[in-house]
Amino acid sequence: MRILMLIAIFMILSVLVAQIDALLYKTDLWNELKTLLRIDPGSNKWMVYAFLLIGFIYSIVNGVKEKLQKLKKIGSFE
Repeated sequence: MRILMLIAIFMILSVLVAQIDALLYKTDLWNELKTLLRIDPGSNKWMVYAFLLIGFIYSIVNGVKEKLQKLKKIGSFE
């Protein structure tokens, strides 16, 4: 569930920022989304994607840990 929320929040915020840029620069939404999500050499956008990837991996690891702990609890009662 956390992974879904992470992806949903990232997509919603990306579209919102792209929509604002499209209104400001009078271009279309898809062009602004491509500009926003493209990693240019020499820019610091890679940091955003790196921390997003770290958060995504952290969510997966925690989800698996919780699932394993629940399975251990259920197995110990039987």
